[in-house]
Amino acid sequence: MFAKLKNFKNLDLIFNSVSDMIFLISIDEDGFFRYVTANEVAIDLLQLPKGFSGQKIEDIMPPKSAEVILTKYKSALETNDVITYEEQIEFPQTDEVATKRKGWLESKVTPVFDDDDECEFLIVVTSEITERKHREQELHQLKEQFELIYNHAADPVFTFDAEGDFITVNPSFTKVFGWSTDELINNKMRSILPSNNKSDFAEILHRLKKGEVIENHYAERLTRSGETIHILSSYTPIMENGKMKKGIAVYKDITHLGQLRDQLRESESKYRIIVENSNDLIRVINKQGQIEYASPSHQKFLGLDPNFFIGKSYLSFVHREDMAKLHKFVENMFTSEKEVDEIEYRRLNKNREIIWVHTKGGVVLNANREVDQLILVSREISDMKERETELRTMALYDQLTGLPNRTLFNENVDVAMKLTNRSGKLTALLLLDCDNFKRINDTYGHDVGDEVIKTFANRVQKNVRAMDTVSRMGGDEFQVILPDLQDKSDATEICQHIVEAMKEPIEVGDTRLSVTASIGISYYTGKDKTQEELVKEADQALYKSKERGKSTFTEYTSVENKKKINILGRIFKKE
Repeated sequence: MFAKLKNFKNLDLIFNSVSDMIFLISIDEDGFFRYVTANEVAIDLLQLPKGFSGQKIEDIMPPKSAEVILTKYKSALETNDVITYEEQIEFPQTDEVATKRKGWLESKVTPVFDDDDECEFLIVVTSEITERKHREQELHQLKEQFELIYNHAADPVFTFDAEGDFITVNPSFTKVFGWSTDELINNKMRSILPSNNKSDFAEILHRLKKGEVIENHYAERLTRSGETIHILSSYTPIMENGKMKKGIAVYKDITHLGQLRDQLRESESKYRIIVENSNDLIRVINKQGQIEYASPSHQKFLGLDPNFFIGKSYLSFVHREDMAKLHKFVENMFTSEKEVDEIEYRRLNKNREIIWVHTKGGVVLNANREVDQLILVSREISDMKERETELRTMALYDQLTGLPNRTLFNENVDVAMKLTNRSGKLTALLLLDCDNFKRINDTYGHDVGDEVIKTFANRVQKNVRAMDTVSRMGGDEFQVILPDLQDKSDATEICQHIVEAMKEPIEVGDTRLSVTASIGISYYTGKDKTQEELVKEADQALYKSKERGKSTFTEYTSVENKKKINILGRIFKKE
């Protein structure tokens, strides 16, 4: 068999003049396929070993690849016909390529027969088709993506041939027009063109055949029920060899937009009328943070001509404490995927007066779907903010004295206790009672009683530190939280000042009233009790002050040391 090959004097020359891989395969009497020769391209790419000639396929190739090759070779032998097949392989390492790479091969197996029509050899021509397979995969992915978009597009989309007849329609087309693909293909007489639009579509078809792309073309169309709808249509021709093969159309139903069907310029004019007559502050800003448009309402609410803002930063006249917040908001709008967001901040008018605004931001995308501009629509909410402040004051402050109520006081107690936990310094809680207040209230009436309460609260407030919190619990009862104390003497000194301050009579009109204060003190030294326990201890100490004649203060001591209660204040007897 190999002797016969000597007659092919130019075999190597022919093989090596081809850029594809070429193998000459023999079939021995036992049915084994053996390499006879291969060109240099095959030897280099597959790293065939020296002496491969005469070796069986399965002795040279990896098992998985050999199994595929032998199956195909046997098929060619059995059918006595040319076969073509593809396989994915892992190319071996070479001097030029340090790592293995995967690729695709396409092989054409041709049987060679002797004079007796017996297959002596197989000539195998193998091409690397890795790039082609990648393109096929990309094309397949693009096709799947197109079908996904086509079938899930919110707008009607359809394809048509060079004569304008339907090929396919998407589900949105069926939803809007009522016709399915089968109904339109099986009866070409069915049309969505009104009689007055047929010549218009003929002109569109003529332009498409010249390769033109048509966008935002206004037209009227008919639904299955005979209803006329208004659309903006876009058409794209698919050309082959300079001729239109088919086309694709996208319809935008603008029936609900009414007069906006005429022209985009007209719609722009109408939007401008709306913007220029709006009470909201409307601005357009670019990526550089410059204002490109300011609505006329700026004159009304800020006292400045809108043109004054053009080219200036959007931070102009923003309250300096809110600049960072607004800058972050705008920066996020330009960089995040959020297309709409809102923010509240303070700005200044022409007279440097602070006003509150609520701003909604929306993005303007360019042709590349990138954020190109922001539209900021602001509305003054100063009155609303004032009402919110009033409501918060009503919710957290006593209406008679203006002092924090129980809710706000409890929050501040919690803060003070946490401070003690961190720093190790003392926190003291005082409970105060206006002695004999009920008698004053019953004798002189509620108006006088209210004035006494306000004066009492004012005197307590004047004798504590700025960091301390005085609260009215109700009636004539008050609480004080003293955080960050070095030792207990700091608290008793404050109590002494309060008791002393109450010596001065209170004058309400022509009436002079003597008022004293009883105080109970409890201490928090760090994680040893709850807020409720702290209040309870101060209440017990207050009770002890009342027992001992009022006009004094008492520190809480544990049950075991009750007998050693130390009265640190003076007892002021009523004159």
